[in-house]
Amino acid sequence: MTQRVQQKINSGFHAKSEPSQVLSGVELAGKVAVVTGGYSGIGLETTRALLDCGAKVYVPVRTPAKASENLAGLSGDLVVDAMDLGDLASVKAYAASVAEREPQLDLLINNAGIMACPETRIGPQWESQFAVNHLGHFVLTNGLLSSLLAANGARVVCLSSIAHRMSDIRWDDIHFTKEPYEKWAAYGQAKTANALFALALDMKFSDQGLRAFSVHPGGIMTPLQRHLPQEEMQALGWLDENGEISERVKAMFKSPTQGCTTSLWAATSAALGDAGGLYCEDCDVADPATDDSPRYRDVSAHAVNEESAQRLWQVTETMLA
Repeated sequence: MTQRVQQKINSGFHAKSEPSQVLSGVELAGKVAVVTGGYSGIGLETTRALLDCGAKVYVPVRTPAKASENLAGLSGDLVVDAMDLGDLASVKAYAASVAEREPQLDLLINNAGIMACPETRIGPQWESQFAVNHLGHFVLTNGLLSSLLAANGARVVCLSSIAHRMSDIRWDDIHFTKEPYEKWAAYGQAKTANALFALALDMKFSDQGLRAFSVHPGGIMTPLQRHLPQEEMQALGWLDENGEISERVKAMFKSPTQGCTTSLWAATSAALGDAGGLYCEDCDVADPATDDSPRYRDVSAHAVNEESAQRLWQVTETMLA
């Protein structure tokens, strides 16, 4: 029976738990995983941790030179191929290639993403943050669906963000064709889409053994911030007047290893039992947001709404038709 109760389960872990803690006793030998963005930031640490547990890990890469350099120190069964989430033809080709090689896929971690970037149009004038973060992963996941279902117990983890609270899906203007582009609203919408996609995936396929979760990894300084000027990061309080990470952020933000632990926990934890379609943070299921919730914690109702999840799936299919 499907269970979908959006509240903490008291996992025993916390915001700054390390991969070695959440993966203690987890054995992934013989398991196959795909990690998008698995060669940078928290994606690299996700790849490292899965390899250390014995999994075979596929990492699709957009910039081979950077990937080669970053992945050079890893050991294990690692498979690197080219793919660009902003180029759906390459996504379809990559998914078909992996599905042909791996009739069973146990884990898919949709980790890659772009954040608060200047207005960019790709494909048929799609807004790039929605297109890369949501549409690219939608096409990839569906392309790998037969292999995921064949595993009879696979999990899909979609990286969302607390930024989902900045915007619901802009149903009447998803691609900012009517109103001026606003980079944070676009990012918030894309992160809401990631959460709703995980929910819809779980609703559609949980009865076939596939479970999906969305994850807020926490605040981490990674290459995801590459589009933000120093002045903006200072205004946000992330950097001090000298351009160094502020003391407040040092206390609150996570390291890249700590930033990947909620993904790893959602992908492997037996404590989740028969649950699925949930939004997770700090190595636990998140509580619903209230008026008293701090702005960096809990999940807004619009990101875990089942009707919205179904609607987004239909809107996405129409967009891609």
